[in-house]
Amino acid sequence: MEQTRPAAAPVRRGRVPRQRIAPGVGVPPVVPPGRRLRLALVLAAGITALLCLGGVSVAFVLYTSVTTPDRGTPESTTLGFLEAYLVQRDDTVAALHLCEDSSIAPLAAYRDSIVEWEQRQGTLSAMTIGQLTTENATDSDAVLTVVIERRMASSGLINRLTDRWRITAVDEGDWRVCRVDRLD
Repeated sequence: MEQTRPAAAPVRRGRVPRQRIAPGVGVPPVVPPGRRLRLALVLAAGITALLCLGGVSVAFVLYTSVTTPDRGTPESTTLGFLEAYLVQRDDTVAALHLCEDSSIAPLAAYRDSIVEWEQRQGTLSAMTIGQLTTENATDSDAVLTVVIERRMASSGLINRLTDRWRITAVDEGDWRVCRVDRLD
């Protein structure tokens, strides 16, 4: 009797034999290489956009905290106003410390007389904000006194003059200077 051999299965060349998969587990998706690159680029762009937005937010908060004047107390508001108005002579910054209906005419006349003297003499004077004392303070308003010293050079001599001022500050959500009166 002749033995017959089973016919050999044809050999497929160039293909990986199929792998067995456990029951209940799906076939993993095959992702073409181009899609992986696109996915990586989209993820990188998204992360970069989020970092940029976060950076802009941080920059805005830092800028706001640096440029907003300190008006948390009547003393800081008064010092900020006097520094801006008399020392730096910056009316824009000084206005940030004032009430809407402020009365600072005596201080404006004082500054104008100093500017006029400087122009006549051809020299500058030095202003110093001295001792600041809170006379009376409540939750909504405060009365402060301040000593302002000015030094002026004239004929080789330095004249030192001091003036006392009363400043009234009001809490309008934050403190503002509302009235300035000369005491001397």
